[in-house]
Amino acid sequence: MKITIIRHGDPDYENNTLTPTGFKEVEALGKHFKKRDGAVIYSSPLPRAKLTALAISKDIIVKDWLQEFVYPVTMPVTNEKHLTWDFLPSFYLNKKEMYDIDKYLDMPLMKTGNIKEIYTEICKNFDDILKEHGYIRVDNYYKVEKESEDEIIFVCHFGMMCVLMSHLMNIPHSILGMTTCCAPTGVTRFVSEEREKGIAHFRCLCFSDTSHLALENYEPSFAGRFCEIYSSKDRH
Repeated sequence: MKITIIRHGDPDYENNTLTPTGFKEVEALGKHFKKRDGAVIYSSPLPRAKLTALAISKDIIVKDWLQEFVYPVTMPVTNEKHLTWDFLPSFYLNKKEMYDIDKYLDMPLMKTGNIKEIYTEICKNFDDILKEHGYIRVDNYYKVEKESEDEIIFVCHFGMMCVLMSHLMNIPHSILGMTTCCAPTGVTRFVSEEREKGIAHFRCLCFSDTSHLALENYEPSFAGRFCEIYSSKDRH
């Protein structure tokens, strides 16, 4: 079983579409992206994701639950709303429970936004699709009911990517969101491994692959990143 996750092209949030750079990126993706014959493509309903998915194939399945993971929590002291995959380092680095897949969703902070319930529902929707291909979630692995070399492609958003990857890798989505960055149109690939009969887990073969942009001599756009050094924070 192959699972491919693609982030949408460079976003124009104000106009709910892609920037001119984003349209060039998805054109390059459509030109160079290689998918398995018969691959099933699922897309977020948001235009920036649908436009990206349609560059790969005109035959896509839109799933509302794949839209961006924009469910905030209420920060202590300040009472400000904040996304769970975009905390400042000074806040999360010393919180050991934030790194524990069995504990972090039960933190009081996460309960202010019902994050556990939302995360669990998304993972159920994700697993329902894998079940259709013969892979059934049991605890932290997948039981292989029917072997498959199918490819499933999800075109979505960085926060949502972190949730899907979190479920596959058993790593808190918050930590993935704050320690990785997938470039616009970046391609991430997972493949199942069945070293023991009937038991599968998924291994990441590549993350944020932008070779399709390199083939067109395009630099990956900066969306989703922050300044490399503090004195440059006003440049982007």
